Amino acid sequence: MRNVSLTQSALIDAAELARMLAVSKPTIWRMKEAGKLPPAIALTSQCIRWRRSDVEAWLAGFPVGGSANATREGQP
Repeated sequence: MRNVSLTQSALIDAAELARMLAVSKPTIWRMKEAGKLPPAIALTSQCIRWRRSDVEAWLAGFPVGGSANATREGQP
């Protein structure tokens, strides 16, 4: 059995976000560049994650991370 820490479960990668939104990973990157997703966290230049709580709030219709994300335009 794998032991998952709170930090790991609190952050999700592009693949998990794509599954949550039922879109492809390339669509996730296009949405990120267009400012249509909650703010991402760059752990390194090649390791981008999103806070699960931000994504869940965003999906529920609550604004997260400023005016660029205050609407749900372009959300699948």
